[in-house]
Amino acid sequence: MGCGTAMLSDENLAKRAKRDFNRMKGKETLSTNASHNKMIKEIGERIAGVAQVDLPGTEWEFVVFEKKEANAFAMPGGKVGVYSGLIELADGDADEIAVVIGHEIAHVSFRHSNKRMTQAMGIALGGVILNAALRDKDSTDRRLATGAYAAGTTLGMTLPYSRENEREADHRGLFYSAMAGYDPRAAIRFWSKMKKSGKRLPEIFSTHPNPGKRIEFLESHMDRAYALYVEAKNARGEKPNP
Repeated sequence: MGCGTAMLSDENLAKRAKRDFNRMKGKETLSTNASHNKMIKEIGERIAGVAQVDLPGTEWEFVVFEKKEANAFAMPGGKVGVYSGLIELADGDADEIAVVIGHEIAHVSFRHSNKRMTQAMGIALGGVILNAALRDKDSTDRRLATGAYAAGTTLGMTLPYSRENEREADHRGLFYSAMAGYDPRAAIRFWSKMKKSGKRLPEIFSTHPNPGKRIEFLESHMDRAYALYVEAKNARGEKPNP
C-alpha cells in the first residue's frame, strides 16, 4: 500500500458505512415497487448465504433506490444498494440482476473498499510530502509537478488497481451467483445490454473494464460457473436451464 499506510479496520469501516447508508436512505428516494423490493431482497439474501463463508457475521441489507442509472453498489458491513435503472435495463431478469449483486458482494468479501481507502490515504500523504519538498520552488514549477503527480497516481496506480478489483469481483461474483442457483450465462446478456446502452470513456480513463473485455473474461470462466449452477439447482430440487 502507498507510503506504508496501515489498513483501516473492518469494524470501523462497517460502522462508518452503516451511518453513511442510513444517511443515504434518508436523502434519496426509496423504491415503492413491491415486486422490485422483494426480488432484490431474495436475490441478495441467497447470494449472501453463499458468501457467508468469506463474510461470517455480516449484517446484510438490500435496498432499491429510485434512480435512473443502471448501477448498484456495496459498502463494508454488507450494505447493498440497487438502482431501479439497473432492474429496468435487466428487464427484471433475476439471473441478470443476480450477477450484478454477486459482483458487488464480491467487492465486500475482497475488502476492496478498505484497500482503496487505504491507498487513497497513502496517495494523499505522498502529495503532502511533495508539496513540502517544493516549498522553495516558484508557483509554476509547483503546479507542473503536482499536476504530474496527480495524473501519475490516477493513471499509473489508482485506476489500474481498481480495474484489478473489478476483475476479481467479476470472477468471484460470477461463482457466487451460480452457487446461489442463478444462471451465470445471464452475465453475458446483461453486459451485452450495457455495451449497447451508451457511450463509454476509453478504458484507460475508466475504473471499470469495457463491456467487451468483461464479456470475454466472463466467458473464459463460464464452464466452471455453469457447473456450479447445475449443482446448486440440483441441490435445491430444481431443474437447471439447459
